[in-house]
Formats: sequence, structure tokens, C-alpha cells
Amino acid sequence: MINFFRKIRKQLADDNKPLKYARYAIGEIALVVIGILIALSINNWNQFRSERKLELKVLKDLRAEIITNNHKINDAIVRKEVLYKPLAKYMKLMDEGKVEYIDFLEIHKKNFFSGQIKPSFGVINSFISSGDVNLISNDSLKYMLTDWKDYIARFTAIEFASFNGHRRFNEYFDKRFPALENKYHNLSSEDLRNRFEKIYNDVEYGNRLLVVREHFEKIINFGQNTNVHIDGMIKLIDKEIVKLD
Repeated sequence: MINFFRKIRKQLADDNKPLKYARYAIGEIALVVIGILIALSINNWNQFRSERKLELKVLKDLRAEIITNNHKINDAIVRKEVLYKPLAKYMKLMDEGKVEYIDFLEIHKKNFFSGQIKPSFGVINSFISSGDVNLISNDSLKYMLTDWKDYIARFTAIEFASFNGHRRFNEYFDKRFPALENKYHNLSSEDLRNRFEKIYNDVEYGNRLLVVREHFEKIINFGQNTNVHIDGMIKLIDKEIVKLD
């Protein structure tokens, strides 16, 4: 094909036909340019398809990790609510001056420690460090995903603060009242009732319990807000997966 074009160009030059030669040369250049453009378009299309395929895999992996962390957050919220509700009820009785000795015993048989979540960050860490975040074509989703790790970090920070608050309360309480799980205690003894009266009337007791309750509230509220963020991400991810799959 190249030899064919060369023969035509040589013939036109030999025949001393410069105008036709120029037209032919321009046409040949145009064909070369068009060929290059077509090759670039094919290359760009192949690259686009490769990036969209990788984007689809990244989105599916992120979705799975987000769902896993969402389950952990919801489990944490449930555990905190189980402890928060009776504590809030007990403190309402305190505000009203209606706490009985039996109420005191019941609330302090509960263990305010409910563990801390261990979030999964493998996919999101790789997603950010590798630069795959630039693969996400939906800008709204991209911003939500880059904020996602911060949400989990703040949630775990609140849980850690809650853990420390509970630990400090237990240190305070254990020095003033024996462990209630000990079956050998005579819970109706005059000594324990006197201890109850002394602790219950201690301002520090109420303040420390208030800190515990507030930590529960923060975890529950922030966890619920995090779920809203998660729901938004999952909806956008699912929408993108449908487009790419």
C-alpha cells in the first residue's frame, strides 16, 4: 500500500504536475492524521474500558467492606442502647428523687463496658493510597468515600472516650461498693444499705453516671448519623455498579 502511494507521488512529480502533487500530498497527510486519530481513539476507548472495569471491581470491594463496618456499627449501637435505656430511666428517677435501693442494685448489676468495634480499613486504605479514588467518575460518591474513613475514626474515638469514662466510673464505684455479682453478699445487709445511701448522696456519683450516659448518647447518635452517610454511599455505589456492570 505504501509503495502504491509512492508510485503515484513519483508519477505526479515526474509528469511535472505540482498542483496535483500538492493535492495528493495533502490528502496523504490527511489520511495519516486520520489514521493516527483513529488509533488514538481506539487506544483511549480501550483505556476507558479498562478503567471502568477496574472502577467496577473497586466499587464492589468498597461496598463489601462498608457493609461489614456497617454491621459492626449497628451491633455497637444495639449494645449501647441495651445499656443506655435502663440507665436513662434510672437517672430520671434520680432527678425525681425516687430511686429505691432495689433500683440501685439492679442498675449496678449491669456492666457498662460493651466492647469496641474493630473496623475494616484494608480496601479503603488501598483505595486512597493507590490513587484509585481518581477512578470514581461520580464526584459526589468520590467525596463521600474519602470522608468515610474519617467517620469511622470519629466513631471509634467516641467509643474509646466512652470506654475510659466507664473505666473511671467503675474505679470510683468499686472502691465504695462491693462487686454485686458476688453471690455471698447479703444484699439486704445494713452495711450495704448504708453504703448505698452514702454513694447515692455523693455528687460525684451522679456526675460520673452522667458522663457514662452522655457517652452512650454520643455513640448512639453519631452511629445513627454514620448510618445515614453509609446509606447514601451504598445507594450511589449501587447506582454506579448498575451502570458499569
